[in-house]
Amino acid sequence: MQPISDVVDEVIQSCPIDVRRPLYKNIVLSGGSTMFRDFGRRLQRDLKRVVDARLRMSEELSAGRIKPKPVEVQVVTHHMQRYAVWFGGSMLASTPEFFQVCHSKKDYDEIGPCICRHNPVFGIMS
Repeated sequence: MQPISDVVDEVIQSCPIDVRRPLYKNIVLSGGSTMFRDFGRRLQRDLKRVVDARLRMSEELSAGRIKPKPVEVQVVTHHMQRYAVWFGGSMLASTPEFFQVCHSKKDYDEIGPCICRHNPVFGIMS
């Protein structure tokens, strides 16, 4: 089992380097287990420790020649957190483009579950 802070850090580290700082500043929680008391505060604390340890290591490896700029870690909790996924889905479904990019039941019955591997918005087969 891997701590959630490590998972979040690995995902952000796998992104292009120019978007990592903004991602660390905007981690938004949504439903499920994130509703546990102080989940956001604990995730932010643990993630900050992971990020700070990496910065210290890079400074040590450079023998103090490179002083990395601190990374701001911000985990966002909000009053709609419990319903955020539903709310986002309902907003998406209310756009005029929604029916142009979703799969119909008829297509699903004809093609089968593999149709879900194609994303018409991004043109990605996964």
